[in-house]
Amino acid sequence: MKVLSLLTAITGIARAIPSPFKKADTASCPYYLPEGGYEFPHLIVPINSSNVAMGHSYFADISPSNGATIYNFDIPPSRAHQQCSLYFTFPRHNQLSTSDYQWTGNNNDSESAGTLQAVQYQYATGATDSTTGNTQPALGLDAPITINSVTPGNAYKIWTGLSGAGGVMSWRLSSTDSWLHYFQDWNLCAIGLWVVYEGAAPAPVS
Repeated sequence: MKVLSLLTAITGIARAIPSPFKKADTASCPYYLPEGGYEFPHLIVPINSSNVAMGHSYFADISPSNGATIYNFDIPPSRAHQQCSLYFTFPRHNQLSTSDYQWTGNNNDSESAGTLQAVQYQYATGATDSTTGNTQPALGLDAPITINSVTPGNAYKIWTGLSGAGGVMSWRLSSTDSWLHYFQDWNLCAIGLWVVYEGAAPAPVS
């Protein structure tokens, strides 16, 4: 499954990125990830309303009502109970150097604004390669968070809270009116979903 996912991802990257390592306008990047102060998703699992497991992917797929993506973040013990935030970073095409995306907002064009919804699963649960839309982890107590007027060239702080006791923090992104397909990438002008720690130093381990 891992080998197949990797081969699928490599093929997808070749299709999605027209010019790898192209010169990017990173001087105006909407958000720079703090070095050593963030977590990238260790598992990305697209889901839909079927019982078919799509498995781990390097791409996120979001579409109205049906397509969503789950992200697992592994919080190390050294970061336990630390204040952190969830960011969605969404550069413009010319700000990306090793990624690309397809976006259609609520006016059915690539420049119009759209809406995303984020929901957190219960802490220490998360997706696996076999997760489907009908076998998602249990939702957390917080209500879904709506991010309005999403457009390329911006970064959005979605949530701020404690990082938990160490373990899996899992989130889902979906939409009721927009389509998004992108390759998650940290490379300078990052695109995707990230957990960012507030303050540079890890919390002391007791």
